Amino acid sequence: MRSWLILLGGLLLWAVHFFLLYGIGEFAGASAASRGAVLLLSGLALGAVGLLARQLLPLDRSDDFARWRAAVALGGLALSALAIAWQALPALIG
Repeated sequence: MRSWLILLGGLLLWAVHFFLLYGIGEFAGASAASRGAVLLLSGLALGAVGLLARQLLPLDRSDDFARWRAAVALGGLALSALAIAWQALPALIG
């Protein structure tokens, strides 16, 4: 179970971020408060991605599976950080 959480941690954060932004967009509309909520939520999600990456870096990589797991997890975290920033972009522009 722990390996699955390590592998999917970033992608789970991305999914939660996406659904919360969808809820804000659907129910709060396009206002300054909703833009602020999107930016705050995106900042918190990016901070959580950073915390996960910081916890992942010192993990033991003594065998092939541990190295593979760390590489896949860091790749997922990088993809999630990019996606979270991309989803926050309309709030920054608009």
